[in-house]
Amino acid sequence: MFSCCLRTTRGSGLRRHNGEGHDGVWRQRIHSCFQRLWPFSRKGTNLTKASQGQEHTDQVENASAQHDQMESQREACSRAKAVVEQMNTLVPSLKEWDPFSVLAFLSTYRYFATPLQVLDLVFVRYAYFKPYSKADEQVKNTLCSFLETWMDTNPEDFCDPADLLPLKYLKAYLSVCMPHSDLSVRVKRLLTQLQEEHAKDSQTKDEEDSDLGRHTASDPHIEWV
Repeated sequence: MFSCCLRTTRGSGLRRHNGEGHDGVWRQRIHSCFQRLWPFSRKGTNLTKASQGQEHTDQVENASAQHDQMESQREACSRAKAVVEQMNTLVPSLKEWDPFSVLAFLSTYRYFATPLQVLDLVFVRYAYFKPYSKADEQVKNTLCSFLETWMDTNPEDFCDPADLLPLKYLKAYLSVCMPHSDLSVRVKRLLTQLQEEHAKDSQTKDEEDSDLGRHTASDPHIEWV
């Protein structure tokens, strides 16, 4: 009887030991799986952080670009307003022919406008003249005086061979509105002269480049020993 009790106790003890052994094996396997997965989980976290950082950088760059664009648009609007305000002060000066105001305008307009912008505003404002109108004839004379003064005081605005667009624009306007004026004849002559000078300069440069190419081709070939 005692031996049966001892075997039963020993048997239950073996089963408990075997169960603990299996649990230990599974715990080791799960632990090893976690160890293998842990670097990848950390890597995924790092990638997520990196992507978030890149996304934040892109957002900052986009915000900066939008800010720069808004600043440039605001600056362009301010310059446009300044041009309109200056032209509003110029027009009365032209009507009354106040030479001091005209000279002041010509000495400062470069800070807020280009020659083409000023010409465009003037030509749009005085785009049409009534035939046989004494008032319009007076306006034409005033405009010619203003444009002649401009060409005399700021010749660089019209005499740059590399940029003849303002002079061509002036010639086109005068050819339509005041084709027989002395200013129209002067502008045509000046444009022809500058175009000829530009053509000569281009021809001279082409000849110099051609001569340089021939000299380079005729130079003896030097071989390093």
